[in-house]
Amino acid sequence: MPTVHRAFFFLLAAAILVASTAPASAQADRRTLSQVSQLILNSYKHLSEGNDVEAARADCKKAQAIEEKTDDPFITAAVAVCFGDVEDHEENTDAACKHYAEALKNFQAVPAKHSASRTVKTHMNVTKGKQLTLACGA
Repeated sequence: MPTVHRAFFFLLAAAILVASTAPASAQADRRTLSQVSQLILNSYKHLSEGNDVEAARADCKKAQAIEEKTDDPFITAAVAVCFGDVEDHEENTDAACKHYAEALKNFQAVPAKHSASRTVKTHMNVTKGKQLTLACGA
């Protein structure tokens, strides 16, 4: 019976070690952040210069496909803002407000040690400004 106890404690210690070393949410690598950022910038360009909503939405969807492979709340938030801006451009206020609310929730979940943590407050303020402009929640 003592060997069962030792094996149990060994497995328990191993489980605790694995759980304590697993990150709560992973940060995407620099290449992934760059890809998503470029797609979002392209989306804004389509909206502001070409008034091409379909191309803008397509870039948001491409960014979303990358985001779905990560566990990065910053990227999730940025993609939500992208879709919110497309909806806002089409004057779909309710949909835009939902995307902006989702983005704020995810910006708040960005860990302090994230490479984008210094800019999160600015992103949140901009997103809140968009909500105010649309009178979200009013």
